[in-house]
Amino acid sequence: MLASSACEPPERAVKGHGPEAAGETPSAPKRVATVPAEGWNEDIAWRGLEEGLAEAKQTKMPVMMVVHTTWCGNCQKLKRTFNSDADLARLSEQFVMVHVDQDAHPEVTLYAPDGDYIPRVMFLDSDGNIDKQLQNPNRPNRYRFFYTPKEDLTATMRLALDQHDNKS
Repeated sequence: MLASSACEPPERAVKGHGPEAAGETPSAPKRVATVPAEGWNEDIAWRGLEEGLAEAKQTKMPVMMVVHTTWCGNCQKLKRTFNSDADLARLSEQFVMVHVDQDAHPEVTLYAPDGDYIPRVMFLDSDGNIDKQLQNPNRPNRYRFFYTPKEDLTATMRLALDQHDNKS
């Protein structure tokens, strides 16, 4: 008769066993939004501009910044993508997620490398520098940081994570 394997308390667990050995990481507490989501997916841990840049510097996480306005039809369409794309929401956990209304915070126009059109989705390193290589591949000449719901924003998110040494 074979004896069944017993569970060991974490302090006595044998190295090479447990969630880490299976390629899993122990789950950290889920981050929560510190600014209202304003319809941009309530489950994403949204930050304001200054707070997000400070958090990125502290945590060394990349930033995904969405610049929008309330009156913009394309912004409203992109907002629906954030609410319906489960992969996008899952990937967002590996970024400091910032959303900024350009009308309410005109200082965000400092983050307009090819114009202050909206919506703009930009990826920044942990020091707050725009990564100009991470842009919409379908728009190489104009409006390079503009995404529609039909374009693959999650592919650019994965590239950002690869480039900034995060898991995807």
